Amino acid sequence: MENYNEIKKKESILKKKEVLLDDTIKKGRLSQFEIISKMYEGLVNEIESLRKDLFQDLKVTNKAKDRAEKISKIVFSLQSCLDMENGDKIAEDLNWLYRYIRYMTKRLQDNEDMNYVQPAHTIAKDLQEAWNSIPSADRQLN
Repeated sequence: MENYNEIKKKESILKKKEVLLDDTIKKGRLSQFEIISKMYEGLVNEIESLRKDLFQDLKVTNKAKDRAEKISKIVFSLQSCLDMENGDKIAEDLNWLYRYIRYMTKRLQDNEDMNYVQPAHTIAKDLQEAWNSIPSADRQLN
């Protein structure tokens, strides 16, 4: 039964990825705003899953380290979207927040330090909430 549940879980993950692929590449339906919104959603979901893994095992496992690596990649992608030349203070502040989350992943991977996970989760949730609260009229990205 466990094997069936594992297969079902993997199929569900693949289906979600297929829908995202259809939306972005095949149909071109997602705007730049929506892509970043989905990146924030993925970031928050991965950190929440990381928290569950850490709480369940009460230690840093290889699974948790792999999840931290995935979080780092998502944040790096978000950092690469910043316009550091024209973004002024907002881009600079976002860069620092992203760096903090990436610092959390490195501390977890290298030192098995779980102290930064909760603050990083709070930051990610606040960023997602702020991004999604941008009024529709202001959601045009260049």
